[in-house]
Amino acid sequence: MEKPNDREMDLLTEEQWAIIGSVCYYTTKLPLTSIIAFKLVCKKWKSLVESPFCRDLYLSMYQNSYCSSWSFMCRGCETETMAHYGSDNWCLTRSLGSYISSFLAEKFENREGRVVAYTDVGLILIYVVTNQSFYVANPVSRQCVEILPHNHVMERFWILGIVTRTEDEVVLGYKVVLLEKKKNFTSFLIYSSETGSWSLETVSFPFTFIAQEFNNPISLNGKLHWLAHNPEYKDFLVSFDFYPSGDKGSDRCRVTPFPDLDKTTKFTRACTTCQGFLMYINIVSVAEVDKLCVWRLKSEGWQLVSEISTDIVTAGFDYIPLGMNPFDDKLVYFWRGNMEGQDLLSINLHIEEFMVHEELERSSDGRVLSSVGGPREIDYIKESYYSSFVLPRWLHPFPN
Repeated sequence: MEKPNDREMDLLTEEQWAIIGSVCYYTTKLPLTSIIAFKLVCKKWKSLVESPFCRDLYLSMYQNSYCSSWSFMCRGCETETMAHYGSDNWCLTRSLGSYISSFLAEKFENREGRVVAYTDVGLILIYVVTNQSFYVANPVSRQCVEILPHNHVMERFWILGIVTRTEDEVVLGYKVVLLEKKKNFTSFLIYSSETGSWSLETVSFPFTFIAQEFNNPISLNGKLHWLAHNPEYKDFLVSFDFYPSGDKGSDRCRVTPFPDLDKTTKFTRACTTCQGFLMYINIVSVAEVDKLCVWRLKSEGWQLVSEISTDIVTAGFDYIPLGMNPFDDKLVYFWRGNMEGQDLLSINLHIEEFMVHEELERSSDGRVLSSVGGPREIDYIKESYYSSFVLPRWLHPFPN
């Protein structure tokens, strides 16, 4: 197990290391929300807590833990539709959405800050309309970095999202990406945490696409994925790598048509994430039978991983998909709501069974599943997009 890389710590004696090892051992038995406080004691405590030694010890102790806290967030209205938390390495007593709303209320006056992107590493991207600044933040730890705007940035560019560079579950850097789409070219305006500055990059896509708006871009493994249409208005997925390796610098953009373009589908096309993969869910009519189909995006294209009949839902399928459990590839969640109420439905793809959940459920191991809210107008529900927001298993140092 690697020791801290701090120069002063390298000079410690074996006896001192034994003491530090004991301190780390008992410290890592605490929830991450408590460990955050240790970073505020002094610089040496901060260095120790953020060290690979402490991180590896912590992750080895919790390697069999179920998962971190996560939520489905409704894009546009910034509403938390479903939350899963408690009894994990963070030991949260309330949902991630409540942490986000309280952080925004404390940090920004008059609701000036709004979340424009979520990640699976605990970071959110916030945009402040009044001064056109961006903030990258962890709403649970309250760590936050302000990014000053580029000149006239919002007069020309769409906010595409945030991508991260990770190694061994530690965020090493991030990029905020804006996009300008013109008739003959496309440009990215990119802020990098490594350089601390904005840069403009003009790219040539090997295809023609139409996009009036970039709905629900998904950040995953250093890439951004978003839905686009070709001139015939056929849907396809655009994937762009913002952290390419040396041998892939010339192959950063990928275009993947959806696998059901020749079939009748029930839902507006959108993607979700699960276990580090991009997933696509829809109900497809196959030989006049409705099938719930799930695909996984692989290097060779879409791979069908599940196909089951919707007849298992005996009351009729008038739900919309939220997404997959980020840590469990057999669980898919659906939601419906109106002025009278709302329902959360989960389907186990492996055993082909469904469950309608209570508004608040607590498992035997202390996990809380909460269907906490969402838009009530049915037309808005059908047009909404949902993003998963996931906390990391470790409180990594915050890239500045």
